[in-house]
Amino acid sequence: MSRKSGLIFTTLLVFLTVSCAFGADGNNEIANDYITNLQNEISKDITRLRQSIEIELADIKLESPDVANRLQELAALASTASEDVTAWGYSDEVREQYMRLLSDISIAYSAYGALLRRNDPVSDSTRNSETSSEELSSIETITSPDINISDAMRLEITRTSRQIEVQAFYLQSRMSKLKLDIAKAASLRKELEDAKSGEKSLADTRTHLLELESARISVALTRIQIIEMRKLFERNVSELQRLRNRLANIQGSMTFSQELLNENLDKLKKRIDELTLDMSNARKSLDSANSSLVKARVALGSADVTPLTIASSTYLARSARVSYWEYMLSLLEEEISLNKELLDFWQVRYKLFHDELSGEEIWKIRDEAQAKVLGLQRRLEGIRALENATLKQVENLKAQTETEEVSGIIQQNLIQAQDNHRRIISDVFNKYEALIPNSIFYQQRLYIEANENLSALRLAEKVRSFSYDTIMGFLDTQLWEGEGYSVTVSKLVIAIAVFLSSFFLSSWGSNLLKRRILKRAKASITAASAIQRIVFYVLWIAFVLIALNIVKIPLTAFAFMGGAMAVGIGFGMQNIFNNLISGFIVIFSRPFKVNDIVDVAGTQGTVIDIGSRSTKIKTWDGFDVVLPNRYFLENSVTNWTGTDTRKREVLKIGVSYDSDSRKVEELLLGVVKGHSKILKDPAPFVIFKDFADSSLNFEVYYWFDLKQASGMKISSDMRHHISALFKKEGIEIPFPQRVVHVVNDNDDNSGENLR
Repeated sequence: MSRKSGLIFTTLLVFLTVSCAFGADGNNEIANDYITNLQNEISKDITRLRQSIEIELADIKLESPDVANRLQELAALASTASEDVTAWGYSDEVREQYMRLLSDISIAYSAYGALLRRNDPVSDSTRNSETSSEELSSIETITSPDINISDAMRLEITRTSRQIEVQAFYLQSRMSKLKLDIAKAASLRKELEDAKSGEKSLADTRTHLLELESARISVALTRIQIIEMRKLFERNVSELQRLRNRLANIQGSMTFSQELLNENLDKLKKRIDELTLDMSNARKSLDSANSSLVKARVALGSADVTPLTIASSTYLARSARVSYWEYMLSLLEEEISLNKELLDFWQVRYKLFHDELSGEEIWKIRDEAQAKVLGLQRRLEGIRALENATLKQVENLKAQTETEEVSGIIQQNLIQAQDNHRRIISDVFNKYEALIPNSIFYQQRLYIEANENLSALRLAEKVRSFSYDTIMGFLDTQLWEGEGYSVTVSKLVIAIAVFLSSFFLSSWGSNLLKRRILKRAKASITAASAIQRIVFYVLWIAFVLIALNIVKIPLTAFAFMGGAMAVGIGFGMQNIFNNLISGFIVIFSRPFKVNDIVDVAGTQGTVIDIGSRSTKIKTWDGFDVVLPNRYFLENSVTNWTGTDTRKREVLKIGVSYDSDSRKVEELLLGVVKGHSKILKDPAPFVIFKDFADSSLNFEVYYWFDLKQASGMKISSDMRHHISALFKKEGIEIPFPQRVVHVVNDNDDNSGENLR
């Protein structure tokens, strides 16, 4: 890439890193713009190099079979290379160059072939489908997102962002290498062309061709590496955008309950107990390691550890073991300390979430969180410095182990010392690498959330600082006045408040009266409901008059509304009053009552409430249908349970023509009489209805109580019994059937044909 492109590329990555440091709390649109620009820059750089790549790879065969054949050829050349270079009279320098080129090209072809197999369409599509299915399964619908889900998503966003950063730098380095490989291949090809034209001579054509092939296969290898990494890069960018969108979607509905707080605290306490037990065991192991080190020191005496002897190597191995347990004990102590801080963190965060802290407390929390983040970052830098120092110790011990003078017990002790130092890196420093960034993340979240609360507090202070006199002046604003009265905003607000509360008071009073009537007078629920509604309107009007009297507003103040109300009742409100009057007619005429089963113009169900304006019916499908009361006066109403809850049903059955009709009638009558839900009075009976096209048709008439059973269930139950009984008795329920006679026109001439 050009210097300018590299500068832009690096700048974009810096912005991306900064935006990721605070999770998804920054401007998501800006972060997405940076990612888009980053993708565009990578695409532009690849496009710039595409033509050069195509030129270099135009006549080179790079399919899987070609690669396999070339590897066989290179293996054959390598097997005879020693004899070949001798026969060609190569110098030692050219000989070494030729052998190295064969090895480098073989390695490059092998790597290219492996990448080619990994990126073939079949495996790539399979991998993509698996990835897609994983992504689809991970996009679960979050119905009640809590703060733990939000934190997990933010951590995943941070991890994905770091992967994008690493992959972007890798792509940058690969494209830089690709550019160098293209330039090298072009230069080698130019030298070869000059040699062919006689303008320039080559020391050896074979090595020059191998160098050109090495450069070209390097171009192909780098290109396929870029393609593979770019797929991962694009996949991670899509994942990052998906996570940010999901986080944005749950932000407004995020919860943090007391149960979740207790759950998080219990987990931390359990983890602290586990770490305390681990720390006790670690102390025992450290004591044992120190005891062994003391013995090794005594055995070493006054000698130094520099000359490697059995005693000095033993001392080094045991010293490394002591270091391991010291580091492990330090890690456990620090993890316990950080988990105890998290106990306070979650309690403070809960109070922040529910606005239970004062502004001064929030300022203190924010400053402490910022200081803790800086301290943890310094601690992480120190851990990384210790890790680098330990790596150097491992390298020094490895170098000592590989010397010719070291063998036997000394070598074993040095290997043991290496293993202990490696364990320090894997078991201690790697855990620090996860533990401290996790704590930094939580402290950063606390800092951000404290800042958000402070912003809200500042806004609240501005609202509170609004002039009291201005508010009171607004409340004292006069809306209108008349003879001996004036209506202000404050009076109107009080009147509206009392007016609205009158609904609740009237409803409470009328419902209380309804319960007393039902309990003491033992009146029907319909009558009690009618009295309750009348009392409700009386109380409501009384409360309205009381409200007007409280604020000293006479009824004459609303005289101008009389005409408007009359017009409103005459036009817009006529349906409301029509339904209201119809409701009282229904209540007092009592064509039906609550719990009656009715049929109103096709709407069938149970009456569950008779209101002043509408009546509610629960249909057989379980739906609540609200019908205006005027509907019952304008349409015919069938009350199935008004005077009698019994209902007659008819069950129709067809049997085959070869069935005994008397036996069928007897069997059907036995089934219907034996059913527990069918009434004995009126008695059920069976009718031989008709000779149909395909069957003998019977009808079973029976009665049941609507309050005790369902007609559909009874008829279904009877069909089951009849089906089983007919099968047992050999009576067939026929399919519809037709008998077709086909007349052949040639039948009359068949005799003549035979003659």
